[in-house]
Amino acid sequence: MASKWILRAVLVAVLGLAALAGVLFFGIDPNDFKPQIVSAVRENTGRELIIDGDLELSLFPYLAVSIDGVQLRNGQGFEGPFLTLKNARLKARLFPLLLSRLEVVALDVEGLSVFLTRDAGGRGNWMDLATPEEPSGAGGGGSMLKRDKRVPVLASLIVDGLSVSEARVVWDDRLKDNHFDVSGIHLDVSDFAFGEPFDVDTRAAAIIGDMSGELDFSAKAVLELDRLEAEKLNLTARLSGEGLPRSPETITLSADYFSTDGRLDNGRMQGLGLDVRFATRQMPGAGSAGNMEVAPFSPKDACARLHLPLPAFHDPNALERMEFSCDWAAVDEGIDVSDLRLVLDNSTMLGGISVQGRKNPFVSLDLRVDSLNFDRYRIRPAESAGRPSSETGEPSTLPMRELRALNGNATLAVGDLTAANVRCTEALLRGHAAGGRLVLDEVAASAYGGRLQASGALDLRTDTPAYSWSHVLSGLQIGPLLGALHGQEFVTGTAGGSASVETKGHAVPVLLRNLGGTYDFRVVNGALNGVNIGAKVRDGIRALKGQSAGPAEPERTVFSVLSGSGSIVRGVETSRDLLLLAPRFRITGGGQTDLVPMVMDYRLTLHLDGSEGTFDEGALGLRSFPVRVSGPVHEPTIAPDTNAVLRSLGLSGSRAVGDAIKGVGSGLNKGLEGLKQLFK
Repeated sequence: MASKWILRAVLVAVLGLAALAGVLFFGIDPNDFKPQIVSAVRENTGRELIIDGDLELSLFPYLAVSIDGVQLRNGQGFEGPFLTLKNARLKARLFPLLLSRLEVVALDVEGLSVFLTRDAGGRGNWMDLATPEEPSGAGGGGSMLKRDKRVPVLASLIVDGLSVSEARVVWDDRLKDNHFDVSGIHLDVSDFAFGEPFDVDTRAAAIIGDMSGELDFSAKAVLELDRLEAEKLNLTARLSGEGLPRSPETITLSADYFSTDGRLDNGRMQGLGLDVRFATRQMPGAGSAGNMEVAPFSPKDACARLHLPLPAFHDPNALERMEFSCDWAAVDEGIDVSDLRLVLDNSTMLGGISVQGRKNPFVSLDLRVDSLNFDRYRIRPAESAGRPSSETGEPSTLPMRELRALNGNATLAVGDLTAANVRCTEALLRGHAAGGRLVLDEVAASAYGGRLQASGALDLRTDTPAYSWSHVLSGLQIGPLLGALHGQEFVTGTAGGSASVETKGHAVPVLLRNLGGTYDFRVVNGALNGVNIGAKVRDGIRALKGQSAGPAEPERTVFSVLSGSGSIVRGVETSRDLLLLAPRFRITGGGQTDLVPMVMDYRLTLHLDGSEGTFDEGALGLRSFPVRVSGPVHEPTIAPDTNAVLRSLGLSGSRAVGDAIKGVGSGLNKGLEGLKQLFK
């Protein structure tokens, strides 16, 4: 009896299906459903669907559905279509559908075009199609796909053959002015099923800016409901265009393994003279980690192949070699770059970088460089270049907004540093930035036997930037330093000193006018080269006595002490204790220098006694005479007070006396020229 009822039930089901098929096949025109389909799309997406072609439906020997001429319009604020489709054909087996399993015999898609656009405000034309976030507490764990009730049907999908031809993707980014057009996409996949490996072999043509290219891609992939993995990925791009002078350029991208959960094994990119290897992996929680290695290459050659102009560096061999490697780990909203190694020409930098947070990120740098020669990368000035802003008084162009946003700390150590032909060792810069204030906590360096310790700050919390700086210098050998800077040792000796200054403003003249602070310096056991002030004084006195000049001496003024100190108030520097102590004379005095127009007015006294006694020629009673140094700092006038000297000697005016004193003034002038080089 049971078997009889089963046979009857099967017979009724078969007859029912046959009757339903007959009604569908002979009594229903699928085009009658076009208005309902268009209405459903409008209600669910807010967009217009246009179906220009016919809908076709057949049941035997397969369920076959075809559609032609489909266009999905863009959302509000965007023009043109979002998607167009020339035609699509689907064939599926009937019996598996009764078991809620979709087995596709063939799926052919021709002329599918997707037009993606991002406007100047950063809004994409696809964003209104995104699935809205579920309310908190809704649904269980896992991905949305796994919670979707339609997943059992989708998961059972089997496709014997998938063919995509003449597909196209257009990207128009008006925010960053990027555009590309990938067309002619062909994809052939056989025996596709979720969770089962299938081969992908596709090709396409691309236009990116003024470049065009041919793309070939192959891989063995496995597609799960919420995960894609692929093995043996290979992408080859052959690019041509005006931006590639050596066209065509071939770029390859490959990987042993890739998955959308964040794992990539043995990735490699080659082309344009570069060879880059990289890998990523998941970390516990929501983190990921990886590494990157860039093999040695020539930045100069890469820029030439990309048609990127380089400035004329002082060293024509600069940027000949570079290599890079690092490890990285990203957790939550932070990323740490460790074991960083960057080689540029003859310099190697090691260290790490940490960035924490997305909004107002905290950046921490700890970098060490073995040697760095900035002079190699100095740009040769153009012959027509004008005077710098420091001379023209143009306002500075500090990126105020960007600097105020800085948040973090940095340490940079350089073992051997060369800049402006000056070489120093053990250079260190350590600072921090927060709340619109940039602080140099420590600036230190050793050079020419001396050591510099300094600190400074830039305060941008108001509309007018404020600067402060202080330093202590000890044990510096001035001669070698001036030789490196100017090619001549105008002054020699061991120098030390300190300064503490502050100012505020935008343009250089304003900064100088607002400058205030204190300073002091001291040079011991030194000499002014190129002039012998003592010999000038001696011969001047001998001329007063009617005697011939003394024996020739080297053009060098030896001194035991050169010192001074002073204060700066609103851009005016004042010193009252200038001292130059030589064996047979000394110079004392003081004065002022206005740093805005750069004019000076110093009143000095030359005393005819020094660290080793007085001149033998001093028998006439001459002990000292005043000298005034005034005028532009770059070319001052040095004028001994001849009348005062004559009055002190009780003599009437005499050309011989005047000429002798002017000779001394000429010697002082040369000596001052040497001193000026010390402070350039």
